Amino acid sequence: GFKWIKGEFLKGDVSLGGEESGGIGFPEHLPERDGILASLLLLESIGATASGPAEQFKEVEKLVGFTHAYDRLDLPLERPLDLSRLLEPRPLAGLVPVGVDTLDGVKWLYSDGWVLFRASGTEPVVRIYVEARSPDLVRALLRESRAFVEGV
Repeated sequence: GFKWIKGEFLKGDVSLGGEESGGIGFPEHLPERDGILASLLLLESIGATASGPAEQFKEVEKLVGFTHAYDRLDLPLERPLDLSRLLEPRPLAGLVPVGVDTLDGVKWLYSDGWVLFRASGTEPVVRIYVEARSPDLVRALLRESRAFVEGV
C-alpha cells in the first residue's frame, strides 16, 4: 500500500510513486496519493504531445520494446496461508526458478517472469501476482501457482 511509498517519498530518493489500486503520488507536491495532480499532469502531457495515453504508451514500446504482460488473482482461503511454506520456489509453466525475494510477500523469480504471493492484511485472501514475457505465459504461471497454493 501507499504507506510504504510515503516512507520512500520522505527519504527524498523517489520522483513518483504508485500502487496497484490506482493511487499515484508525487513527492514534490505532498507525500500522499493525489488523483487531481495526476489528472492535471496527464492532461498536460496530452496537450504537449497532441497524442493520448494509448499513443504515448505505444511510443514508449517502440523505444524499449514490449516488456511484459501482467495479471493477478485474489484467491479466497478457508484458513490463513503460511507464506513460509512458499520459500522454496518451484518450477512452473516450464520455467526453472532462479531465485526468491521476500521483500513484499514471497516472490519466485524466473528468467522470463515472476510470481508474487501476498497474504491480504484485511481479508482471508492470498493475492497471486504474475508478470512474464507473454500473456500466454502469464496465464500458465497463474494457473499453476493457483493449483500449488490450493494444494498447500
